[in-house]
Amino acid sequence: MNKLIENIKKTPPEKLLIYGVAGFALYKIYNVLFNSAQDQKNTELEKENSKELNALLKKYKLTYSPANYLAFANTIYEGTKYGLGDNYEAVETTLLKMNNDADVAKLIQAYGSRQNYIFGIPAGEKRDLLTNLRAELGSDFGGVTSYRLDRVNKNWKLKRIKYIL
Repeated sequence: MNKLIENIKKTPPEKLLIYGVAGFALYKIYNVLFNSAQDQKNTELEKENSKELNALLKKYKLTYSPANYLAFANTIYEGTKYGLGDNYEAVETTLLKMNNDADVAKLIQAYGSRQNYIFGIPAGEKRDLLTNLRAELGSDFGGVTSYRLDRVNKNWKLKRIKYIL
């Protein structure tokens, strides 16, 4: 380790700058390529959800206004996006407000795909609503919070909602 530090100290500042810029450029290129593939996957999922929602709207009526679903999606996101201090109770309460398949599909559409963070640093890929809920409430801390998903699933089953968390 000391030898590495000595070599860095001996390297001219111009070379260090070039190495730094090159490293940053490679990071950005990788990030653009990786994120564009993930964004394409998320766009495909959103298109599928829109088709499903349109089919469900022929069978069910939405319980709330479109603005409500965006507010619900934001509540769920704010309740799950941090590594510490998440508000799983608010998430569960929001999910229990869904009354039919169209409500859940509209909520999924309003949520889209969003980035979670740990200590302000992006953690993993962007996730859709169901993937995020399964990760945050299902396996978080070894499944300690999975009872919330169980209660939501039981409630949704009673309401004949086909989605399972």
